[in-house]
Amino acid sequence: MCGIGFAALRSPREALGGFILLPRLIDKVRLHAREELPPEYVGNLLKPGRTLDGWFLSFTETDGEGLKAAILAARTDEEVLAWIEENGRSRSAEEKKAWAAWLEKYRPDPDSLRRRKELYPELATRADLSFLNPLDLIDMDEGRIPVRQVLLRTGLAPRAPLPNREGQPKL
Repeated sequence: MCGIGFAALRSPREALGGFILLPRLIDKVRLHAREELPPEYVGNLLKPGRTLDGWFLSFTETDGEGLKAAILAARTDEEVLAWIEENGRSRSAEEKKAWAAWLEKYRPDPDSLRRRKELYPELATRADLSFLNPLDLIDMDEGRIPVRQVLLRTGLAPRAPLPNREGQPKL
């Protein structure tokens, strides 16, 4: 989407209190409050429904506006975690791990795939977005992990470098 290696946003895989996505949500809300969140991210910010933010809100059974207010009032990430634990649904470590595993295994349906291709046109020319989970997609787009690394891990890329016209490996 942005392809800028946005250093101010943590990876969606980073966790706080066992909740993946939470550190990233904290970053997004704080950046938005300072008007520093890239416009591509604003539309889905704490949006309920079929977005990562929405899935987080659903999993924790928290309200987007309440979470936003808690983030903006908190001095530390741990204070946000405490708010979620007090105001959301209590989740065990096993439930948090299972939810993270579900996100790792999630693949888009045809409508979501079409939207991905619109949001990530450059990545769509380099990888089959139907095989990527949303965490890989974000980390690739923001420059945290190379496309080839994800493709190798998912078994979608050749193991050896592709030869060029002269038969030499591309470097």
